[in-house]
Amino acid sequence: MGDSGVLRAALVETLRAKRSLPSPAITEAFAVVPRHLFVPHVSVEDAYRDRWIATKRLPDGDVVSSSSQPEIMAIMLEQLDVRPGQRVLEIGAGTGYNAALLAHLVGPAGRVTTIDIDDDIVAAARTHLDAAGVTGVRVVCADGWAGDADGAPYDRIMLTVGAADISPAWRAQLAPGGRLLLPLSLPSVQASVAFDHRDGSLESVSVRGCIFMRLRGAAARPVRRVAVGPEPAPGVWPRGGHTVDGTAVHTFLQTEGHELPTGLVVPVCDLYDGLVAWLGLHEPTSAWFIAQGTAVATGLVSAFFVAGSDEATSTYGFFEPGGVALLVRAATPPNAADGSISVGVRVHGDAAVGERLRTRTVAWNEAGRPSLLRLRIRVYPIECPYQPQAGEIVLMRPCTRLVLDWPSSSQA
Repeated sequence: MGDSGVLRAALVETLRAKRSLPSPAITEAFAVVPRHLFVPHVSVEDAYRDRWIATKRLPDGDVVSSSSQPEIMAIMLEQLDVRPGQRVLEIGAGTGYNAALLAHLVGPAGRVTTIDIDDDIVAAARTHLDAAGVTGVRVVCADGWAGDADGAPYDRIMLTVGAADISPAWRAQLAPGGRLLLPLSLPSVQASVAFDHRDGSLESVSVRGCIFMRLRGAAARPVRRVAVGPEPAPGVWPRGGHTVDGTAVHTFLQTEGHELPTGLVVPVCDLYDGLVAWLGLHEPTSAWFIAQGTAVATGLVSAFFVAGSDEATSTYGFFEPGGVALLVRAATPPNAADGSISVGVRVHGDAAVGERLRTRTVAWNEAGRPSLLRLRIRVYPIECPYQPQAGEIVLMRPCTRLVLDWPSSSQA
């Protein structure tokens, strides 16, 4: 068994190398809070790797709770901008590790409330916090959509689960001058968004790409998977209003496809946060195409995104009645040491579908390769009228209207 102090220091150095620890206070929190006590089912060595750790699965194998990857935890804590003495509400208690980091940041004068929907997760989080000697954290079993009126108002509200909408309760329980941070589900990606109050709305002050499990409970939003071929099969994940025929997609993919070059060489880090985010916001027939586990062996899904293992492959594309067009890795560019790839499009069926994907991909490049980092998101109550301006994208959710745009540098 490794020395936990040495391993913890090594994790801090890893996060520093990734430039995920600009704040001395957050650096100190990671240096002193013992993660291994919050994930006792794994080795001490695994506890201090910069990886997420599954902690609860449903009978079908789906993971519903985890300890998040330390890198994204550090990024989100930086976005949250927690100060000593503040009151913080965390929705998604998980193992209790993030609550312990928050407790260190607010200090003895502050207080942290963390909520989870499952009583066994809540009980485990309390046990882990006690084992680590963490005080000042209140753990509550409840549906996070309702927040926690008993402890309101809060200076900071943070979600560690993805949500498609913003609860009126969170807005009501946020103190004046407070900040709300959550993994917000957009049409193709999730974005960790920090919101501040500005002129009667919530406006983003920081946006980063992320991937989190979704909020469960009263506001859970069903996600559709369309199987492509007989099980075990890869799946297409279309958005709410788009219909995909899995049998037709499977038939298209049995035909010989042809590739269209885009001429673009793109760093891998710009694919999810940039190109896919752009396509999802502009193209309603675009969707993820993912093979997991034994479905990888079908070979139907090209590894446009590489997860570092052979357990999943994924790409993104257009799924239409006349054909399928998918993003693929073209020939390796001459200087790929920086993690860049050549982006191509493979089309099966109607050539026009592939040309549209190629054209939209090139348009992203011509627009300056906009990314989540530059995206502005404003949130208005659904009952408030709003007239979209040129260049704005409006997403309607049950409780809110999301207005998104990429402001010019002079507006930012």
